[in-house]
Amino acid sequence: MKCTRCDYTAAVASFRYLYNARIDDSVALRQCPGCEEWLAVDELAGETLQSVGPGEAPWGKSAGIEGLAGEAGQPEDE
Repeated sequence: MKCTRCDYTAAVASFRYLYNARIDDSVALRQCPGCEEWLAVDELAGETLQSVGPGEAPWGKSAGIEGLAGEAGQPEDE
């Protein structure tokens, strides 16, 4: 597997496991030991999908409730 940021290359097990992104998919988050970048990894294929920055969700939304809550402090339309 290869880091998309610093090109560190090693077996998947060399990258620090953080957590599974979804319970119904093989996407997990791992951390590069070279530059500490967070990476979305396909655990079954053993390949890096992309770097993951703060607030990014490359695996999609999981709850299906996006957009149901109104803006804080804003009255709802009647």
